[in-house]
Amino acid sequence: MKITASKDFYKSFSKYDKKLQQQINKAVEKLPDGDVKKLKGKNNDFIYRLRVRDVRVVFIMNSESIHIIDVDNRGDIYKTN
Repeated sequence: MKITASKDFYKSFSKYDKKLQQQINKAVEKLPDGDVKKLKGKNNDFIYRLRVRDVRVVFIMNSESIHIIDVDNRGDIYKTN
């Protein structure tokens, strides 16, 4: 399965310490396995989240690919602008 990531993901990812970055990388490599849940709500048909400690990785998954949208602390990731 092909995994891609957005610029927002890389920008947010760089603010974490090296140990957490390694844990996120390992979890992303194992996708779609891991602590993954589908997000509830309107227009969230293919949007999922991956839990890594207190951080959430939000991504879009279909049968061919996974596109990582963003990563942030669990309280902040779900807030919309």
